[in-house]
Amino acid sequence: MLRFLGHAGFLYETQNELLLMDPWMSREGAFDNSWYQFPPNHEYGDRIRNIITETDKNIYIYISHEHKDHFDIPFLETLELSKINFITPKFRRDHVASVLSKLNPLSVTTPVDSELVEIGNLEIRLFLDDQEIVRDSALGLLDKETNFTFLNLNDCKVYDRVDELKELYGNFDIFTCQFSGAVFHPVCYDYNEKKYTEISESKVYGKFNSVKNILSVFNPKLYIPAAGPPVFLDPALIDINFQEVNIFSSPFLFKEFLSKELPNLKVEVPVPQSSFSYNQENIKIEHPVSDVKSMFDKSLITDYAKEFENTFLERKSYLYDINDVQQKLFQELSHKLDGFKIQEEMKAILEFSLEELDSSSIFIDFNSSKISIAQDYQVDSSYMNYKISASIVDIGRLLDGICNWEDFMLSFRHKLHRTPDIYQVAINGFLTMEKEDVPSFVENLMRLQNQRERITVEAGGTLYSVDKFCPHQGSDLTTHQIEDERFLICPKHRWAFDLENDGKAINAEGSINAIDLDGDGS
Repeated sequence: MLRFLGHAGFLYETQNELLLMDPWMSREGAFDNSWYQFPPNHEYGDRIRNIITETDKNIYIYISHEHKDHFDIPFLETLELSKINFITPKFRRDHVASVLSKLNPLSVTTPVDSELVEIGNLEIRLFLDDQEIVRDSALGLLDKETNFTFLNLNDCKVYDRVDELKELYGNFDIFTCQFSGAVFHPVCYDYNEKKYTEISESKVYGKFNSVKNILSVFNPKLYIPAAGPPVFLDPALIDINFQEVNIFSSPFLFKEFLSKELPNLKVEVPVPQSSFSYNQENIKIEHPVSDVKSMFDKSLITDYAKEFENTFLERKSYLYDINDVQQKLFQELSHKLDGFKIQEEMKAILEFSLEELDSSSIFIDFNSSKISIAQDYQVDSSYMNYKISASIVDIGRLLDGICNWEDFMLSFRHKLHRTPDIYQVAINGFLTMEKEDVPSFVENLMRLQNQRERITVEAGGTLYSVDKFCPHQGSDLTTHQIEDERFLICPKHRWAFDLENDGKAINAEGSINAIDLDGDGS
């Protein structure tokens, strides 16, 4: 039996085993108390804790990656760890495995990509996306006793490995993956309402189409939309929940979309404690409430937030010296810059400001590798300009180690601006990486830019030679899509490249260096 734990969490139970997947069930929220589960699942977390204590079954917990809405350390610490066998991918950076080992569980297993792991009658494989800026995994499961198959993609973008998964499993009985946005663009950017809406809608339906495409290949008996969206209960963030249009789309909106695009697909929106029982080709579905949709009513969010008022009052009570914080931030960014050895011209300036300090900011000139504290910094008009600002409390908590850089960026407690409005992989990595990870990130970035293996694609009746690997994160473009007979779409993150404009990326810095093999584009 498969049960939904909430957000991206699932529990698969056999006669002798319990396999939990990404249980995010604590009351701590994620990313420094910014994201919270919706519908709430905290009380169900208490029940799961008791089940683990009382059961005689073998207990396994799979942690897909280090994001705190999947890797809930506060919840894991409350479990009877001497009974727990953790399974987590063997990433090049072993942060998750290291933290799990320090909890002193019964065991920690770290499979490499696609490695077969046998748990009683279960066969599982993890499929890794191990980039320097992204580390994630998906789980494929086969129950040999019932021949039940399950793919838990959560938010791991292995869209470029569909053929491999199809060959291993055929069509899945149940498939689940993220359908909603989960990044700080455009949420934290200072766009006007019209542009914010346009970008949000583009991202929403871009994501919808990506999931639709993989669903059309796998053709599962049942699709469960999961892994979001969260809600934001901090008074400084709560308005995000009530925006008319943003990237955090409703599962019911997605279900409606799929009903038009894939009318024969069965889609079931889950809530915590929903169960899915497989029996001879049939899947029996049971929910803990009769009206599932009512549990997503946004009017519930205001009362939900009141439960955590003291949490946010306590956050605001932290006292920091503003000049001390700026100096420590300067030192932290200096260490990052020391490892940021981009071996090419990078005409970009980053201004990092504290909201409470008007007299000066920290400026990083990536072209000259210089960092300074000043009131202003003059560069010529050819430079790209990036600005980020945050409160002294949020930066202070970051520098105190209460959260890391990726937690801070995903907390949405910052404001961003960029001119021109173009995504820059290097600067995004600089902001989200820990200082010790920056050199490896840069090395990987340089490797991607130097990869020049080519493939031939067709669009609008014209053949083009293009780079085989996406300049964003190195995805294989062999399984690309073509839109409007000119735009090549990356299968992983839907970066778009204009084949009629030398393969340049749309609204991002990068190119797949397209060459018209017909000579004139006709």
